[in-house]
Formats: sequence, structure tokens, C-alpha cells
Amino acid sequence: MSEPAHTGGYEPGDEPDTGTGPDPEADTDAFMASRHVTVIGVMVDPGLPEKRVIRVLGTLGIRPDDSDITDDELRASGHPRVQVRTSTLPMRLDGSVRLSDSAPGILTAQGWDRMIYVTDLPLTTRRPVISQTVHHGTVTMLCLPAFGVLRAEEGLRQEISRLLRGKPAGAGVRESVHAGADIEGGDADADVTRVIDGRGRGLRLLLGMISGNRPEQLYRVLTGCLAIAVATGAYGIFYGSMWQMSHTISVLRMAGISVFAVGALSFWLIYHNGLWNRWPDRDNDSVAQWRARMDNRATLGTVLIAAVMIYTTVFVALLVVSVVIVDTNFFRQQVGDEAFPWGYGKLAWLTASLGTLAGAIGSSFDRDDAIREATYNRREHQRRQITGLYEDKPPSRFRRQRRRPR
Repeated sequence: MSEPAHTGGYEPGDEPDTGTGPDPEADTDAFMASRHVTVIGVMVDPGLPEKRVIRVLGTLGIRPDDSDITDDELRASGHPRVQVRTSTLPMRLDGSVRLSDSAPGILTAQGWDRMIYVTDLPLTTRRPVISQTVHHGTVTMLCLPAFGVLRAEEGLRQEISRLLRGKPAGAGVRESVHAGADIEGGDADADVTRVIDGRGRGLRLLLGMISGNRPEQLYRVLTGCLAIAVATGAYGIFYGSMWQMSHTISVLRMAGISVFAVGALSFWLIYHNGLWNRWPDRDNDSVAQWRARMDNRATLGTVLIAAVMIYTTVFVALLVVSVVIVDTNFFRQQVGDEAFPWGYGKLAWLTASLGTLAGAIGSSFDRDDAIREATYNRREHQRRQITGLYEDKPPSRFRRQRRRPR
């Protein structure tokens, strides 16, 4: 039987050898097209966490909105797709954030492969919690107050950089958490809980909490306090006895009066608005009691800074008023000494102290809700509302009490 004639074609599997071999560029393109682009969601609380995270991502060369970057460009660069969302995780009635309950649903709904959540809610065991990880390491919560103040942004940048590269959180040391009583505000079922260890960890958390509370917000809310303080101090400038008194009082005693005035304003703000965390029924050695002490220290620090800002503003305002209104020659005749600049400074100093004392009473006319909201960051304010910490607020003498029906 004769062989079939060759027609110039070829059977499947008998492709001719062109001498060039496989095309490496085509294989590379096919591999790049098939490779999945990792999508990482960065969820941040509004306020300070949002601002810091956006700055940190900017230093890492990541924009909050990368929708104009194609998947092919991300595959070529080897970077994940980062999506920033300003939102908060739900809080339970005990004031805790259960990351393990919320994270799986968010990942599915948003289409994220991994998630980073940055919150300004302080979390503690008997040490400050800096991060918690759940869902087999795909979801990490970073606690901003635990980063402190001095190198807070740099520490946050290092942690976010690690997480974006697929590495676990590395700051702090691991802490064993076995029940809800072992952690305050966080998730007792987290896979990994990392805390800040070493000397100064309490101070670091305290400064971070005060920074997160942003005392300048409380200063802006205390308009009634500031107005009455300036008005009272300005009224005192017109009394010659105040000139003589300010001239004869020693600097040390004047400083003591200033401390008393600022302390009185701080005390009244905390007492009248129910800002003190009492919890008298808690065990002295419990995590909740340790957290309550940290809360009170942060409250005191926040209010003190706002009170000092009020006092400084009143002093500057009264110094200007005294220089503008009180004639230099007349002032010299009254006190028998040079009026400018030391005489005017001491007069404004004394009247500012008296005005600040009056401003403490004036703060009672500022809205309680506004003061509470301005004293704490949004998440801490929400926690105090949910857990009923504001219910310890004492009755105000300046409000008419409702009579109970007999």
C-alpha cells in the first residue's frame, strides 16, 4: 500500500519546528493577566485616625482613591489595591468592639481580601493593647492611643506598611486573653492580642488618649465660660484696689492663685458634667478598674489643658484691655512704680485669675452634651453613652429639679 501524499499540512501534535521555541513574553503576559490583585480595605474612625492614616498612606505612596489605576498596572508594580473607608465597627452594650463578629461580613460585602481597622478607642488588658488580629490573620485592628504621641505617626506607618505587605502586626508583645474580663473594650476571642510592654507604657497610653481627645475642641465649646471670665476680669481692671493688690502680691503667691483658679475651673467642669469614672463596685485589681483609672487621668489631663488655654486667653485679653484703657501716668501715681510692662502684666495676671474663677460658674451655662462630646474622641464618647458612665452626673444647682409625684 502506498503512503499518503504529503499535502504540506500537519497533523495535530506534529507542529513544525520553527526554531524559535516558546514565546517568553506571551507566557509572562498570560501569567500577569491571571494573577489576582490583592484588595486591602483600610477602615478608619472619623477624626484623628482618618487624618493620620491618610498622611501615613501618602508617605507610602498610596492614594486613598486608586480607582483610576488598572489591575494590570498594579500587577506590574506588585502592589495591592488599597481602598480607604471612613467608618466605625459596631459597639456592644458593654462598650467593646467584637472584631471577630463584624470582620467576616465586611470582607464579603466589600470584596476585600484583607482588612485593617484603625480606631481611636483605647483598648486595655492590664497593659495598653496596640493591635488585635482575627479571621486567621486577615483582619487587624490597630489601637491609635497605644502609639502615644512622640513617634505615633511613625509607629503607625511601620505597622500599616507591614500589614500591606502581608506581614502580621509586629509592635508590642503577645498577650493571652481568655475571657471578656481580661480585656476592656476589645475582642476576647481575637486570635492574637498584642500589648505595649516596658517602662512608661501607662504614660504612653495616657498621652495618646489625651491627644486623641483633642483638648482644643473643649476649649472651643466653652464659649460661655470664656465670655464670663473675660467680662469679670475686665470689670476688675477698673478698680484701683486691684491695682494696689496686684502690685503688692508676690510672684509666688500670684502663681498659687493661678493654680487655684485653673484647678477650680477643671474641677467644676468634671463635677458638673459627670466626666469622672467612678465605678465603686469594681475590684481594685480588675482590668476594668485599671482602665477606669486611666480614663480619669486622661479626663483630668484633657480638661486641665483646656482650662490652661482658657486662662491664657483671658490673660492676653485683659493685658490688652489694661494697656488700652489704663493711662500709664495715672497707673504710676496709684502704685508708685513704673506701670509698663511689669505693672500691667501683674494686673492682668491677677484679674485673669479672678475672671477664671467666675468662668467656672459660667461654664454651667454651656450645654452638657456639647462639653461631653468635646472632651472625648467620638468612640470614647460613644462608649460612655452606651455603658452609662454619664449617668453618674450630679444634679446641677442651676437647674430646676422636677418634683416627684406623691
